[in-house]
Amino acid sequence: MQNIIARPRQGSSARRRLAFSYFAVLAGTIAVICAACFLVNALVDPLWYFRGNVITGINYAFNERLSKVVRFLPRQQDYDCIFLGSSHTALLPADRFAGFRCFNMAFSHGRVEEFIHYARYLRDRGVRPALVVINVDKFDFEEDAPPNVPPFIRTGSEPPSVFKSYLSLDTLEFSLRTLRQDFPSRLFYDADFNMHIIPRRRYRPPVAPKVVPPFHAELAERFIVLRQMFPEARAIGFTPPIVAWHIQQLDRRGHLEAYLGALERISKAFDVFLDFSIPSAATMNTTTTYDGGHYMDEVNQATVAALVAGRAPDGADWINEPAATIRARYRARLEEMATRPLALAETVRAPSISP
Repeated sequence: MQNIIARPRQGSSARRRLAFSYFAVLAGTIAVICAACFLVNALVDPLWYFRGNVITGINYAFNERLSKVVRFLPRQQDYDCIFLGSSHTALLPADRFAGFRCFNMAFSHGRVEEFIHYARYLRDRGVRPALVVINVDKFDFEEDAPPNVPPFIRTGSEPPSVFKSYLSLDTLEFSLRTLRQDFPSRLFYDADFNMHIIPRRRYRPPVAPKVVPPFHAELAERFIVLRQMFPEARAIGFTPPIVAWHIQQLDRRGHLEAYLGALERISKAFDVFLDFSIPSAATMNTTTTYDGGHYMDEVNQATVAALVAGRAPDGADWINEPAATIRARYRARLEEMATRPLALAETVRAPSISP
């Protein structure tokens, strides 16, 4: 009886070897899949942990709220200037801002309350720019949505590690969409981290929105709070160009005076405040924008040149011009719009780099 109990079961060693082989193959397969996932994500680099897409040189606007910080933090000592704003600001060539080394921290659909969180995060990490350039967007007054801020920004912690991000199937989807040119919006980043518009094959002029949302002039205070996050910095504020239809509708709905009052209030907190949203030759010509708010390279380059010079020849200067003069100019240009149709016939020019 004892001998029977002590005798090892026949085939138990074979089963152990089989189980070990199974788990070894499984572990090896998982390791290969993870390595392949990481390699593809590292080469396409949709979140900019490295140098961006080394395969095609093109990245799309995937999770900019993370990628902007990932790109900036290891290089923060290289910059003395920060751009904050929505995609209208993200399209500006910050590297053309003469006299400063500017990083463009703007991201698509960005709102002022989100920028306050980002400014606080940067300050807590010792970022003290000599210059801040802040986009005051008309659409910020029309949408008081909850801020879309990543958890690490709220808690002041480190961004997710490259391994956590690039061993993710979600990020792999970004990479595969990049390789097949499945872009989420008509915006892309080149190899130098500058944003451009993806041109349409056929020109379609932007149409005026049918519904204009309520206007929240009280949100002007948030821009003042944002500017005060960097009290030691020189601050340039600006409104980006938007197609003149939007201003016309703002006037027709009775919101124009509230908009201008908000700009006047905000401008007092800045050293320079230029207004490019006033109807002008650029915003009455719809052939350089695909949606009325995002403009082609030549318009964005002209905007940066005006910000560098501190003058907006076809815009308005809320610091150095009387508010009454600016209001009268708005009225005069809106009256001009009523008698002159917007340009709709010209062919849109593509940006110098296209995916």
